Amino acid sequence: MADILTIGSSKYNVKLRRTGSNFTIDVGDEISEGHFSRKSDGRLEIILNGNRTIAYSDKKGNEIYVHLNGINYFITKKSMRVSGQISEEVSDDVVLSPITGKLLDKKVEDGTKVSKGEVIIILEAMKMEHRLISPRDGILSKLTLVDIGGQVKEGELMFELEDE
Repeated sequence: MADILTIGSSKYNVKLRRTGSNFTIDVGDEISEGHFSRKSDGRLEIILNGNRTIAYSDKKGNEIYVHLNGINYFITKKSMRVSGQISEEVSDDVVLSPITGKLLDKKVEDGTKVSKGEVIIILEAMKMEHRLISPRDGILSKLTLVDIGGQVKEGELMFELEDE
């Protein structure tokens, strides 16, 4: 997923990829890996390249605001112009859990060819079922390691697709 990182009046193209509480951020030729955890008071503890820091963040739609070490960062999805129309670049490769709940069923296995709209995983939260479907055609390259009946957290990787 291509994003634009804004710091003051400077803008940078970045690639930010998150799997659960781990992330990779690519700014130019520099790739950094990190881990974050949200504290009960709203702070974010971020460990980036082995260095621990505390940040504050807020997400509104496709925009993420981060205050870190006295600097305000603003991250937004990049829009691209295609044939005179603006379209947002969206990654349909990774599906994260939208809720914290129990894993009821895995409908397919790693390596399975899936179609757009096909149910891949069923979760349960507050006695309601949540069906996670494939956002596109592809091959299931990674499926959650959580066992059926186990707990999943919001934002945890449920499955990942690759091209056929």
